[in-house]
Amino acid sequence: MADNALREMVRALRSQNPGIGLKKLTTEVSALLPESMAPEKNKIKDICQHLDAQDQPGTQLRTRNNGFDARVRAAIEMFRDAERAYMLALDNKTKRTIRIASRAPSHPSWYAASQLRHYFEVLLTLKGKKPCTLMTMNGGRENAAMINGIMFQCLAPMMEQFELESFGFTLHYLAHDVLTEQVLHPGFKGAWIFADTQAEKWSQVEDIFLLPHPGRRNPDDAIGAALAYPVPGGDATVLYIDSTETSELKRITGDDKVDGVIGMEFFCIEGPLMQARLSTLVEHFYDCSKIAHNVGMELKMNAKEHPLLERFLLHIGFNRLITEP
Repeated sequence: MADNALREMVRALRSQNPGIGLKKLTTEVSALLPESMAPEKNKIKDICQHLDAQDQPGTQLRTRNNGFDARVRAAIEMFRDAERAYMLALDNKTKRTIRIASRAPSHPSWYAASQLRHYFEVLLTLKGKKPCTLMTMNGGRENAAMINGIMFQCLAPMMEQFELESFGFTLHYLAHDVLTEQVLHPGFKGAWIFADTQAEKWSQVEDIFLLPHPGRRNPDDAIGAALAYPVPGGDATVLYIDSTETSELKRITGDDKVDGVIGMEFFCIEGPLMQARLSTLVEHFYDCSKIAHNVGMELKMNAKEHPLLERFLLHIGFNRLITEP
């Protein structure tokens, strides 16, 4: 288990409750993690002592030179494979809570590995296409523990191995309320943010996600802008599907009925406002597709939940559209 994720969780929880005692803090951390990852009290004590000695000088950021692309590819391959393995190994209780949270009567064993992935958005963040990646999951303790387990077991070890903090990337645990205007996703407390501190929109990421604003409800378009969605706002859903990872998941599970692996899912406006911005979304897809291609991934688009966009793509002969049921 990577210490950087545990250190960040402890920091965030103490920030929300400065007077919290060691015993209660250890209990809270343990309750947020899969049982196998629960830390010892002495481990939490060491982290608290380290955080209390925060007079260490800041480190000089390294340059993202030509060798950085190779670092990114190796890092994202490590995270992608680790996340896939983690999702496929989820216990039955966690799979059941995921099914309840997604309001589906049943799910195949590969559902989480197909529909709940983060590696592609992390790739876009590493390549400067997104300022941050939000990692969250509605539901009870098991779903929170699942997301935290991915951070501790998959993302944080990748960050440590490839020294991504030294290039300006950071991981934050949201122990405070980040409220939205939605009923289905009312807030992001307990979520994680993987962010690029050198991004142009870093100040937006800080304002929306990292700085506490008690009682403030963030509008959808502001959240979408901080996440660099191409046409933020609205209720229509657009999916970018990783065909390469879909084929790999079919091979591993032996199930040819595996759904397309979602690399990125975002909400999008509809109606007349969208009519004038259809080309913006297509350009965004091609930018993301180029990034995917450079690390050996093939990207396609699913616009079934956005009829206006789907009609437009069919009209222009867009050859990356998923049209089968």
